[in-house]
Amino acid sequence: MGRYEKCAYFDALYEATIQCFSGIDAQTARTILREAILAPNDYTVEFNAQEYNKPQLMTSIADTITQSCFEQTPQQTHYLFVEQAAEIIKHMNDGYITDEDYAERQLFLQTAEKCEFLLFTAYCLFMTANYSGQSRLNEILLNIIRLRELNDLINNYTRNEQGVTTDREEFERAKPIYKMLKSLQTLGYDYNFSPKERESLNIDHEDDTDLSDSFNHENWLKRIMLLRLRQETADLPEIASGFVPPQNEPLPTYADDVNAKIAQLRGTFNKRRFDKNRFLVLEKSKAPLAIDADSMEDIN
Repeated sequence: MGRYEKCAYFDALYEATIQCFSGIDAQTARTILREAILAPNDYTVEFNAQEYNKPQLMTSIADTITQSCFEQTPQQTHYLFVEQAAEIIKHMNDGYITDEDYAERQLFLQTAEKCEFLLFTAYCLFMTANYSGQSRLNEILLNIIRLRELNDLINNYTRNEQGVTTDREEFERAKPIYKMLKSLQTLGYDYNFSPKERESLNIDHEDDTDLSDSFNHENWLKRIMLLRLRQETADLPEIASGFVPPQNEPLPTYADDVNAKIAQLRGTFNKRRFDKNRFLVLEKSKAPLAIDADSMEDIN
């Protein structure tokens, strides 16, 4: 199955559509998004006493997604993700992996994957609508690539386990990754790893087919929309009914959901306080495993 084809975060697109066009309900949002993607190019959609053509719909929805995808600015959200990735590399390699360590890892991966999916969808909508703002497209692409790289680093350099103890070899392997991520926070927003660095870290996405100039963005949108419709029409109540909001309760917006996750990540990390001398102690220690929770804190 290709990237994103499980449609795990697709309902956030419906939520973004509700945010984009005030006064519409969930069913109207479904219709608008479906017709924006699947209708013929000369098709128009009428609602709220206005007519919209396909490029207008696509651009408006993509604009809402990108605006709400970043907690403050794209740059600030970018650096926040990098900071959190560094903390997870540290927490998951400093000895015993606690339930809290593992929960932080999973929350980060889920949040990053959701942001990546939504930014990629917005990028495809903009491209299909022949959007002319190249600098904005470049910024979205930069963030998609960075999220993929961070996702790879977490998966490549941390265990997908909890209640276990990491060894010195894992600690030594993780040290340069932590150090690199801390350095990345001080570099320019558009800094890119060299091809050699990407290859050695196994995080190379420069040649991803879906990021190439020849990629058919419109076909991808149609495919993912059809996959989601297949899920919704299947006899799967937990999927088909998952988007219906509770009676008399407001539907949470995409921004509320993602920003809540980012705030949760920040709050969790801010609670963690470590002894900054422990890294030096560990470096000098001859014990096979005497790694405390703060052993990477002093790396600069």
